[in-house]
Amino acid sequence: MHLIVSDIHGSDEGMELVSAAARHFRTDGIISAGDQCPDPLHAAFYSSLIAVRGNCDRFYEYGSLPFPPVSRELQLYGHRVIITHGDRLSPDDFDLRSGDIFISGHTHVPMLSQEEGVVFCNPGSPSRPRSSSGPTAALLSEDGLLLFSLMDFSTIRAIRFSRS
Repeated sequence: MHLIVSDIHGSDEGMELVSAAARHFRTDGIISAGDQCPDPLHAAFYSSLIAVRGNCDRFYEYGSLPFPPVSRELQLYGHRVIITHGDRLSPDDFDLRSGDIFISGHTHVPMLSQEEGVVFCNPGSPSRPRSSSGPTAALLSEDGLLLFSLMDFSTIRAIRFSRS
């Protein structure tokens, strides 16, 4: 299971919420859709992320940490997963097919939908939420994708994957 976050913006409070969720769900890894804006105190955490660069991430903030790319593509749980922040690239910039998962951030508004077999996820923000849902994140597992509140881990929306 992977925790999906975006738009932490170097917030200690946001980092605490993300860390609590990672412990609660016992995640295997963390995916970040950008705007980590790392703080030197969290260097170990950031070095273990599968991350992309957001519009507020600057190379000099990363010091000896690798500066994330604008987008990434990987295979997880039998799905092609495409991650980008959402400020430079959109779903139209990728050849999305049924079964793919497109993860982006930038808006700070949580969203989980499915169109023509493609799952779209924006985990919202743990530190600067812009919706009535408050601080949010998402979980990706072999069973599906879950958008949830970081305050009480309650489900906001879920998409279950069909098994062929």
